[in-house]
Amino acid sequence: MQKNTTPSTKQVVVFDIDSQGNVTQQLTDNAAETTLENTLLDVLYPGIKAAIANVPTGFLDGFEESTVANAMVSIHSNNVEYRLIGASGSAKDGKFYLVDAAHAQTIAERFQFWPEAAIVYFGILVSPCRVMIDEPDLTVLVVEDHQLGTNDCRAWIRRSLFDKLQLPEHCLYQFRIAFEDTQAKGSFKVMGDDAADLVGADIILPTSSIKPELKLPKSLKSLFQKEGKKFRGRVVLGIREVSKPLTYGSSYQLIENAPDDSIQLEVLPEALTQVRRFADALEQGDYTQLLEILCLEDMEAIQERTEMRIVEAALLADEKGNIGIARFPYINNQLNKILARWAFRTATGGGLRLPGFALGDDGYLMAHNGRIYSGSDWIPKDQAIAPLESVRGLCVRYPIRSIDDLLPVEHMGSAELYVRLCEQLEKQGCGDAGAIAEQAATEQLWLEGVYVLHSETARKNGGDFDFDGICVVEESRFPRFVSYCSGRRSQAVHEEKNKIKAKTSWWNLPVVAMKARGNQIGRITDLKTSCLAAGESSLARELVPELQKALDALKWNVQPDREKIDRIGKQVKHAAWLDCKWVTAISQLPKHIPAALTDRIGTIYNHVRKELPDLTENKALISEFKMLVSGETVTRAMYEECRFTNSVYAAVVGRSSERQDRLISECDRVSSELDEAKLDANRMLRNQKYAAMKQAVTARRLGDERRRKEMKAINTWVRLWAAGKQENRMGWVQAMLTVVCEGQGSGAILLNAFPQEFVERLAEVTGGKARRVVVPELEGFSSRVDPEGRCFLIEPIDGGTKETFLFRSNKSGEIFLGTME
Repeated sequence: MQKNTTPSTKQVVVFDIDSQGNVTQQLTDNAAETTLENTLLDVLYPGIKAAIANVPTGFLDGFEESTVANAMVSIHSNNVEYRLIGASGSAKDGKFYLVDAAHAQTIAERFQFWPEAAIVYFGILVSPCRVMIDEPDLTVLVVEDHQLGTNDCRAWIRRSLFDKLQLPEHCLYQFRIAFEDTQAKGSFKVMGDDAADLVGADIILPTSSIKPELKLPKSLKSLFQKEGKKFRGRVVLGIREVSKPLTYGSSYQLIENAPDDSIQLEVLPEALTQVRRFADALEQGDYTQLLEILCLEDMEAIQERTEMRIVEAALLADEKGNIGIARFPYINNQLNKILARWAFRTATGGGLRLPGFALGDDGYLMAHNGRIYSGSDWIPKDQAIAPLESVRGLCVRYPIRSIDDLLPVEHMGSAELYVRLCEQLEKQGCGDAGAIAEQAATEQLWLEGVYVLHSETARKNGGDFDFDGICVVEESRFPRFVSYCSGRRSQAVHEEKNKIKAKTSWWNLPVVAMKARGNQIGRITDLKTSCLAAGESSLARELVPELQKALDALKWNVQPDREKIDRIGKQVKHAAWLDCKWVTAISQLPKHIPAALTDRIGTIYNHVRKELPDLTENKALISEFKMLVSGETVTRAMYEECRFTNSVYAAVVGRSSERQDRLISECDRVSSELDEAKLDANRMLRNQKYAAMKQAVTARRLGDERRRKEMKAINTWVRLWAAGKQENRMGWVQAMLTVVCEGQGSGAILLNAFPQEFVERLAEVTGGKARRVVVPELEGFSSRVDPEGRCFLIEPIDGGTKETFLFRSNKSGEIFLGTME
């Protein structure tokens, strides 16, 4: 058995592709996040080399899209040719996988040379698993869904095989599996060895788990429907997740469907409680509370971590706020940025903490006296098996397409479950139904962290049993919200009939990849939200099927109706608070936004935002921390070298920030002119403003890409400089701290150069805990200075090295900047 206990040697190379098709290798912050360790791909193909390509996710014009797609086809690096092969669930974020040319053909065959299947399902092979087993001789039985107690993507595993995995009992287990020339995914329940022996299989898979679908000759389909199909041989099996009770945060997609009385009396009070908890933690220096908000998990889970980012590590080192490290300018700035998304979600989604579960089915499979007893989809469609005290609730699965995705469900008690299960077993002729029912309920139905639904009910909001996550709005906490949704007539989400799966030629894989970025989904979702904010619920309803088409576009040959989307977009005013999704700091959230009386979310925002503290008001001057590191041996030469390094860093960062501020201002100016032009009858003027807006957005995007490259380069240079200071490192920390405290900066260079030493000294002073800080790898990177005083960063790329000009300095120490290319 393989466990994730040792550092990975199966690193995945990461490339960034910009809108001009330029490919650069990325310096990853955490090598553990880019590894093939404990993946099916690594076990199946031990010598394989893999890479990730990150591409822009924003709007690209035709030329840019073609250029990016062309760059994705093949990337050469370190004498390896990487070819595009597929994607995982991160395709919508512009993340795609490549493998070395020697393995590309073989893996393409696994996915039947089917581009859409490779983009949707390649993630099965690269999903990191908690545990894995590689068995040379197992029997896998594939059956129709619902046979032998299976369900949509929910399978069975033999007890003795499960025991080898050494996992917690009585849970649901998300699996990835490879056998023969195919792969599958879904969730497992455990069947007894006696049942497995009677069936003659170690693993039972429903057809819905096989990805892409199992290919069968027409002549064998009727036989398969009766008996299934057995495979015997090598099986590689991995378990990704084990069900457990979770907590979900709410979002505006949920709250926009709540009635007004629920907003005022149920949602808003909880939102204000969360914000005041945050404000109190910040004011009182209670970093335990702040860490829980920052990490969205309880303190016990945080304490178990061995590695952290610098911000979390610093807060943990000063857990009780003894020196107020949250006031340190760099930490404060990062908190302002990191917590921006939490602040937006709380101001627009109420900050509700809802119980979360893995979605499970009611299937059971038991053996008794040499007979098999099984069942599937036998509980009532309006009931659920769930460990909740609330009698009723709303089952919520994201993305929420409409209010009808909030499923009103009654929670079945244990006594009722037992009675109904006995009835099912008695119908099958079981003479000892009571004992079998009790065993099945304990081992296969009442599972830790699992919410059990009928498959037709789960399908109403797009759910299946491949470990889909759901949360529950409990009637005991939100009676008005639950009552409102339970008392209305639901409308089924319209889906295209007679859909056919999209299947194009293999050479179109880059085109399919670009389509998978999912831009239409975000646009339709925002437009639907704007309709609800404007009180135009009928227009929002029109967009629901278009959203479903956008969600289905990659798997099925359907596309949303752009004309309808454009028409509705012209009829409805954009909800102003939606623009706040993209702010990068809490301080950038407007204090107040214009909101219509029908805009429930705007109402919440304006109440909550004024309670959010301004982190910048809590920020101290860097000089207040000057003596945090003291008593070390520091020479004048060390001080002067730190002063020079800091001046270079400040010059590069300052130039980059000023340029981007100008581009952002230009975007804002052109956007305002476009808004005015939309009301003008002069069509030529509108077209001119649209063209200007497109040009400004493109310039800003290119500026963002350039800034990221510059910051990556200068930060790498600083880390390389610090890595060369192996002796008296704490003395160098004191020297750099002394230098930065002479200015008005944030101290970013100090924490980039010596993050671990900073955290260790902080923990030493406060009596806190020092965690290992995650930092980028520097292997293969170096820098050099030529005779003219020009400094270059040298990085490994394309089988050799690439030199990036950083700056030039003269004998007097003056810094001259050029263009980093």
